[in-house]
Amino acid sequence: MRFLVRSVFPLLLLLVLSSSPTTASDSGGWLGLRLAEAPASAPDAPGVLVRGVVEGSPADEASFRAKDTILAVDGASVSGPAELMARLRAMEPGSFVTLTVKRGAREFEVKTVLATRPETLRMVRGWLGVEAIELPPALREHFGAPEDAGILVSAVADASPAYDAGIRVGDVVYEADAQPVTSLRDLMRLVSEAGVENVMDVVLARDGARIVVGPRIERAPAP
Repeated sequence: MRFLVRSVFPLLLLLVLSSSPTTASDSGGWLGLRLAEAPASAPDAPGVLVRGVVEGSPADEASFRAKDTILAVDGASVSGPAELMARLRAMEPGSFVTLTVKRGAREFEVKTVLATRPETLRMVRGWLGVEAIELPPALREHFGAPEDAGILVSAVADASPAYDAGIRVGDVVYEADAQPVTSLRDLMRLVSEAGVENVMDVVLARDGARIVVGPRIERAPAP
């Protein structure tokens, strides 16, 4: 039995080539990413952060991941989402484009073909493979988690990223990617932000001990 971790991001997407689904710019080339500015902790960092990928888009086919950073388009550097969208909007669907991407400490080039923006969009969803219930502060501390964070794992799907990483029923997950987990909604959001094929650090309490595991997030299976 499989359990889905669904993305909780709103459908108001910052998609490449269109700030509004009704604008004339939809006739330009389309890549299929949700983008973000550089983190507040690094305002001068170059490039554009990828926050999500549209299913079946050129970006999806080119294996883009959340947390990738786009540094340049056809060799010309980009410093923000608006600049990147303007560059791609000026190209026609069917145009070849080369994007310089940074993933972790590695830089590489991705070549893909721009498409026409479809009417229906669905984001690639990450999957961890757990169900969980929320806990009151006293029970969190009882299980060895901090008072202000922690959810009790109630089910783990077979052959899921969670199972393969060693997460088990009865564990209390209280941190993921260095952020507190206070609800299943928090965990779902962090799984989505982690990006498919990326490893997410998960901190949990088991029998009073602190355990850190690193599940590799998978694409959510079909319902």
